[in-house]
Amino acid sequence: MGTRRFVGSKELKKKAKSLLQEVSDSGETCFITENGKTTAVILDINRYNALMDLMEESESPGDKSTDIGDETRQHVSVKGILRHTRIRRKK
Repeated sequence: MGTRRFVGSKELKKKAKSLLQEVSDSGETCFITENGKTTAVILDINRYNALMDLMEESESPGDKSTDIGDETRQHVSVKGILRHTRIRRKK
């Protein structure tokens, strides 16, 4: 599964296109930092969709076991994302 990567806002400006391609290809989560603080996150679209499906399901009434969204079933669960994520700091 993907890893976590930290990238400064200046590097993001310089390498946005290649960074987006890396996130898309690898599925890693990329944290954007400014002055040493995380200010944004870039996620692979499949992870984003899975998170949104889970949020929607947690907010909707009814039997949760049968209401899991298609994106979640097809791609990955939040538990799976967290279980297989490693932290890697960008040098």
